[in-house]
Amino acid sequence: MFIKILLVSMLVLEGYCERRFKLEQVLILSRHNVRTPLSKNLFEFTPKKWPKWKEKSGYLTAKGALLEGYMGEYFASWLQKEELLNKDCPSDDSFFVYANTAQRTLASAEAFISKGFPDCNITIHHTSENKDPIFNPVIHNNSAMFKLEASEQMKALLKSLNLNTSYEDLEDILDYKQSNYCMNEKKCDFTKDMNKIFVNVGFKPNLEGPLKISKSVIDSFIMENYEGLPSKEVAWGLLKNEQQWDLVLDLSKGYHNVIFNTSLVARDLARPLLKYISHTMFEKQYKIALLMGHDANIYTVLKSLDVKPFSLKNQYEMTPAGGKLVFQKLLDENSGCFYLKLDYVYQCTDQMREGKKLSLDNPPEFTPLQLEGCQLEDNGFCLWNDFVNLLYGLVDN
Repeated sequence: MFIKILLVSMLVLEGYCERRFKLEQVLILSRHNVRTPLSKNLFEFTPKKWPKWKEKSGYLTAKGALLEGYMGEYFASWLQKEELLNKDCPSDDSFFVYANTAQRTLASAEAFISKGFPDCNITIHHTSENKDPIFNPVIHNNSAMFKLEASEQMKALLKSLNLNTSYEDLEDILDYKQSNYCMNEKKCDFTKDMNKIFVNVGFKPNLEGPLKISKSVIDSFIMENYEGLPSKEVAWGLLKNEQQWDLVLDLSKGYHNVIFNTSLVARDLARPLLKYISHTMFEKQYKIALLMGHDANIYTVLKSLDVKPFSLKNQYEMTPAGGKLVFQKLLDENSGCFYLKLDYVYQCTDQMREGKKLSLDNPPEFTPLQLEGCQLEDNGFCLWNDFVNLLYGLVDN
């Protein structure tokens, strides 16, 4: 009897091991790669000199283009390995690319395509409008009740943050009390100065105050590090280890959580993009789609889909430059069932800082993500139809 049970168990295990999941479809939602700092008034917040950049404010840097090119080369190799592509150039009806109109997003899409698929005539689609309604993370709901509820949720999240130690460390790094802003505005204490929340139709939800100032200066530190500036020039050499980085990064994460990570706001901001994703995957059914946007798009899609808490190892940021949400439709060739696999694919901090070329032998990081509303089967994936219903439910409400 024991031998019979053992043989049956071995056959079941062998059948499971032989099960093959075939990649049928991929949608890549990407953040642009390394850019110059967005804020043009950083000089107000410190008496110290900031690094000089070759490119205009908010533009993709040459290093960013290099890194995104590496991503393009890696994905081309990975898609060929998964047999979703062959070595021929993909056609427009099988590979669709859409980018936000900002220079950094268009240039990132161009770097991805030109390096991953050289000599292929792949169209990068984009709108002719100044503000792309698909990627633009602005408030759409104009009801007074929405504004009230959104503001209250954001205030509650802001109140829950415990950032005094992080604020104090950042003040020391900046020598903030000697800054023009402190001298002129008489606002010299991040721990006591007030943050003010704004929720207005047609505009991105926003904060004014020490948390936004902190986010702006930390954004520069992050991009300096990715760009590979000498260590003594990144935050003037005052962020020397992972613990110090994590402490100040709590400020940036706090800012983004307040403006993007309440369910009410996130779903309102992301609805046009989620609708576009569902149209691209379920109706157009492109075999491969690349959508190139911003960190706001990643944040709001993650929150709208109710992705379970996760961490990105070997990365300081929650939504690193060049990082990608990779939605994969898998076919179980044994059962004929389709499943969703969702990964966060990104370059770790050292890969970016050192400009390491990616390959199948030196891949980017793949962090599996799970959706609260999509129950996992025994194989670790959720049924494709459950994901379809979840996404349609978000865009139809």
